[in-house]
Amino acid sequence: MELRHVRYFIAVAECLNFSKAAQLLHIAQPPLSRQIRQLEEDLGITLFLRNKRRVALTREGQVFLEEARKLIAQAGHAMEAARQAQKAESAIIRIGIPSRLGGVLSKAIFEHYRKFPAIDIECKDICSSLQNEALRENKIDIGLFRPPIDQVHLNCEVLFEEEFVVLLPRTHHLAKRKFLKLKDIADEPLIIFEHSFSSWLYEKILGLYSKQGLKSHLTVTHVESNEEGASMVASGKAILLGAGAIPNRSRDLVSVRLNEPEAKIELYLAWRKNEQSTAVFSFLDTTRGIFRDPATRSVA
Repeated sequence: MELRHVRYFIAVAECLNFSKAAQLLHIAQPPLSRQIRQLEEDLGITLFLRNKRRVALTREGQVFLEEARKLIAQAGHAMEAARQAQKAESAIIRIGIPSRLGGVLSKAIFEHYRKFPAIDIECKDICSSLQNEALRENKIDIGLFRPPIDQVHLNCEVLFEEEFVVLLPRTHHLAKRKFLKLKDIADEPLIIFEHSFSSWLYEKILGLYSKQGLKSHLTVTHVESNEEGASMVASGKAILLGAGAIPNRSRDLVSVRLNEPEAKIELYLAWRKNEQSTAVFSFLDTTRGIFRDPATRSVA
């Protein structure tokens, strides 16, 4: 039995007229009648009662019609899934990543290229505060960023947590510590990133001080990049408190972990709630698989 036989049967069953069904199918009536007889022979049942005046479905024909419609619908779903898979094989995925986090997804990108070599992955340098808008306006397909997340329009999940670090001059009296407590740096002039650069990070840092009854000594609050912050620290004006691995190209600076229970901040993957691209979902699956490995999370 072929799908065309099933389609011919449905046309006749719905018209209950071979001539009208043949017109709908754009074939001649005699070949249509032969195909229906062939289908009945293949099934070993009578589907239609025929005489010169009318055509009617048998009870078996009525049962077969219901299942035939399901079969054609399922065949349509299968063809559409195949077409979508073909599109995914040659798609472009646009990922928003803050500049200092460029290396976080490198392993996932490499693995995805290995599995789907025809997919192009385009990474865009977009700070956390702008990625909600970039996703809503379809400028990127996936975002890697810190809160806040627009959960009205976006789906999201935590990829991993970043620990806070203190960046200070190598000559600083705290530079040789393996870790620091917040009280250790409470009296130090402090640099943090501008609120517009990462509002969540800004408020999180000030909240850490507030919860411990400490007052931060902010000397510079308009730092908008890691490079700018490192330069300020190198000048000896203040220390820098930030999250994750702060890039440090100077041998004159050191990073020391801040050892506080709440000194962590989540890093999220986010995508549009109405996303339909199988390419996007396949990359999300690849990334989840990579970050289930504890070794990968510790490197990040």
